[in-house]
Amino acid sequence: MTLFWILTAIMVLVALAFIVPALLRNKDLTASDRDQQNVVIAKERLAELQADYEAGTLSEGEYEQTKLELEQALLIDLESATPDVPMAKKHSGRAGLVVSILFVAVASVSIYLYLGSPKMADPEAMLAQQSDEKMPTVEEMLTSLVSRLKEHPEDAEGWYLLGRTYMAMQDYQKASFAFDKLNQLVADQPSIMLALADSLAMASGGSMEGRPAELIRKAIILAPEDQTALWLAGMVEDQSGNHAAALTHWRHLKTLIAADDAESLQRVDMLIAGAENKLSASGQTPVSEQTQQPVAAGNEITARISLADELSSKVGPDESLFIYARALQGPKMPLAAVRLKVRDLPATVQLSDSQAMVPGMNLSRFKQVVVGARISKSGNAIAASGDLMGEVSPVEVESDAVVELVINSVLP
Repeated sequence: MTLFWILTAIMVLVALAFIVPALLRNKDLTASDRDQQNVVIAKERLAELQADYEAGTLSEGEYEQTKLELEQALLIDLESATPDVPMAKKHSGRAGLVVSILFVAVASVSIYLYLGSPKMADPEAMLAQQSDEKMPTVEEMLTSLVSRLKEHPEDAEGWYLLGRTYMAMQDYQKASFAFDKLNQLVADQPSIMLALADSLAMASGGSMEGRPAELIRKAIILAPEDQTALWLAGMVEDQSGNHAAALTHWRHLKTLIAADDAESLQRVDMLIAGAENKLSASGQTPVSEQTQQPVAAGNEITARISLADELSSKVGPDESLFIYARALQGPKMPLAAVRLKVRDLPATVQLSDSQAMVPGMNLSRFKQVVVGARISKSGNAIAASGDLMGEVSPVEVESDAVVELVINSVLP
């Protein structure tokens, strides 16, 4: 507080420095100055008379008469001068200086008190005021965000923020609701699918069965190099008993982790070791990283796809057609897939190991599969209500099967 007023006084003095010199400057003439000016004027007038007389414009009598009058006028001026007038004006200038100083100081402080923020000059008062103004609580901010989302349900960023906030608060049910809304607004985004799967799994006590597994398997297809997707995909396959697939995901994940991230590398190594132990316990021999080779593309499935006549009016020629094969038992992710257009129907395609979506997840690794075809109304690889589809199962992989597949149903 004291420092503030010291600075204020300094600024007032700076302002007065521009005013005082003008006030101290005495522009009034003293009595002696006026006498001297009168004498100078009289001499100049006398010189003019002399010049006129010599030029012949004045007679000698006119010259003498005018000279006498000029001398008398000068005498009168010198006798009537009042030497005390300048002193009075000098005192008046000093009085004006004092009044001006007082005016500048009082006016400056008054204007600040009226227009400024006097409390800011007192740190203690400011701290007291800040302590009285409480910051909104997390609950209040959440209530405000929820209200805004009710008014603007299309706000994707708002739903994401709400979901992350609920995850931090460990309210996984509400977090999954928020992420589900976001997933409906922004389709085919692996990061959103993974966030939704994570929240659903946490709400179920860590279990990834059901929808979490489905979301993660779709996410790994869309983003096979995403570290989070690989991590969770390994967890899904490990929980489902497909330890070989889990091992493939985690080994691939290890190659993507930075060398200086020792903690993450250690955790992945523990997961890999656990999957290898589970494979050994089940009588299978884990393939080492050095000797693991892709399965030769020997066997393949030939699928002949057609569309039921009663559904032909429900599709357009440019809509996407997905043909796939997935394991009859085990992961639901496609082992092989081909994409066409509805205008290509009827079509014949070959499904083989060369079309594997994820390394290590090949047709040749399974004895029986499900072969299906789906017409996507949205063009997305993820099934949605209103899509048209057909499936055939079981299909023996080792026999180079030929499948007749008819698209004859609509997803509810």
